[in-house]
Amino acid sequence: MKITKRQLRRIINLVNEGKIKITKRQLRQIIVEAIDLDLKKGDVILTGRFKNKRVVVKDIGVDDLGQPTVNSLKALSFRIEKLLPKSKWSKKSLEEEEDETTEKD
Repeated sequence: MKITKRQLRRIINLVNEGKIKITKRQLRQIIVEAIDLDLKKGDVILTGRFKNKRVVVKDIGVDDLGQPTVNSLKALSFRIEKLLPKSKWSKKSLEEEEDETTEKD
């Protein structure tokens, strides 16, 4: 079952208003179902304290609490490089893209 962002906001509002009672585990399950990442194996993400360490995605999974993970890191502790503006890309990624465009010509 796929939950839209609108439905998720509605559920959270009902919980906050006290109209429905839901356990933390149930809420976690609903949120996990609603998370949709535009990420696949081989993509580049930026990790680290300042989100400047370039890492290639090797695996996407779920931890013991049901939270999504990428390379065994919690899913919200990185930036997806392909979604950033080109000025924020790492030097290596820019060079790789440049090489790909020259090979096509």
